[in-house]
Amino acid sequence: MQKVVAGTASFWAAHLSTIIGVATALLIGIAGTAVARAALGILVRWSDRHGRTFRAAILGHLLLPVVIAVWALAAYFAALAVATPLHLVGLLGILPAVLKVFMLLTIAWAALRVVAVSESAYPAHVWSKRGENPDPMLVDAIGKITRILVVAVIGLMILRVLNFSIASLLAFGGVAGIAVGFAAQGVTANLFGALVVYLDRPFKVGEWIVLPAQNVFGTVEHIGWRTTTLRGFDTRPYYVPNQIFNSSVVQTPPRMQARQINTTISIRYADFDRLAAITEACRAHVDNHPDIDQSLGAMVYFDQYGNHALQIMIWCFTRTVVWKESLAIQERLLIELGRIVRQHGAELAVPVSQVEITSPMPMPAPAEPPRHPAMQAR
Repeated sequence: MQKVVAGTASFWAAHLSTIIGVATALLIGIAGTAVARAALGILVRWSDRHGRTFRAAILGHLLLPVVIAVWALAAYFAALAVATPLHLVGLLGILPAVLKVFMLLTIAWAALRVVAVSESAYPAHVWSKRGENPDPMLVDAIGKITRILVVAVIGLMILRVLNFSIASLLAFGGVAGIAVGFAAQGVTANLFGALVVYLDRPFKVGEWIVLPAQNVFGTVEHIGWRTTTLRGFDTRPYYVPNQIFNSSVVQTPPRMQARQINTTISIRYADFDRLAAITEACRAHVDNHPDIDQSLGAMVYFDQYGNHALQIMIWCFTRTVVWKESLAIQERLLIELGRIVRQHGAELAVPVSQVEITSPMPMPAPAEPPRHPAMQAR
C-alpha cells in the first residue's frame, strides 16, 4: 500500500507541471468561449435593438471562428505543457508555426463568412437607405474579387510562415505561368470575358439575352468566372463560355425602349380601286392609336404588289416593352385594321391560284370497259 501511495505521489510530483499546464489550457478554452459568447451576444443584441441588422449579422457569423481560435490557442498551450517536460524538441519547434497557420486559416474562414453574409445583407441595408434597387451583378462581382484577395493574402502569409521565399515563388511562377498560359488559353479567355461582363455590364442576372451567332437565348441565372448560365424559355439550361462575350453580339431585349410591330395586311387585287382609301384610313387609325408610341414614328404605306395580294406595310412601336402586353396590342390593332378593310367594302386576301384556259381542249371519249369472255360469247 505504501508503495502504491509513494508511486502515486511520485507520478504527481513528476507530472505536476504538465497537469497544471493542461488544466490551465482547458480553463482558457472554457473561459475564452464563455467570454466570446457573452461579448458577441451583448453586441448582437445591442445592434438589433438599435436597428443595426447588418452589424448584428456580421457579429453572429464571427462567433464560431472566434470560439475555434480560442480552443486552438488552448490546444497550443496544452501541447506546450506536454512537450516541454518531455523535451520533445521537434514538436516544440513546429508548434508556433502550426498555431500561426491555423490562426491564419481561421481568419480566412471568418473573412469568407463575412463576405458571404455581406452579399446578402449589406446590399439591402445600403440600398434601402439610398432608395435604390440592389444590383445583384455588382454585389456578386465585389464578392468574387474580395474572396480572391482574401485567399491570395492569407496564402502568401502562410507561405511566409512556412519560410518559403516569396521572390523565388514569383520567379518560378513567371516561368511556369508562360507554360500554363499556353495550356489554359481558353480558361484565361473565359476569365477575361467574365471581367468584361462585370465592367461593361451588357446584361445582369435576371435579364434575358439573345446570342444571334450561337442561336441561344434565355434568362441569365448566374455569371461565373468561366461560364454564364442561361435558362431558356423551354426551361433548358445553357452554359455559355464567357469568352463568347468578347467577340459576339449580345442583345438585351429587356432594355429596349419600345417593342416594334412590323407586319403587313394583304388585300385582294379585285379591291385595287379601294386601296388608297383603305391605306389612308389605316394610317389615320395607327397615328391616333393610344397604345402606339408616336415619338418613335409610325408608318402605314402600300408596300408592294405581292404574288396573291396588295401588301400594306404596318410599322410602329408600342408604348410598353412587356412582350405579352405588346402582343395583345398588336392583336387588337390587326383586328381593328381588318374591320377598316371590311368597312370599305374590301376583303383580306388569301392565296388563290387562277387557271386561265385560252382555248377549249377536246375531251377524249370514255373508253368502253372490257367485257368478260362469257359476256362476249352471248
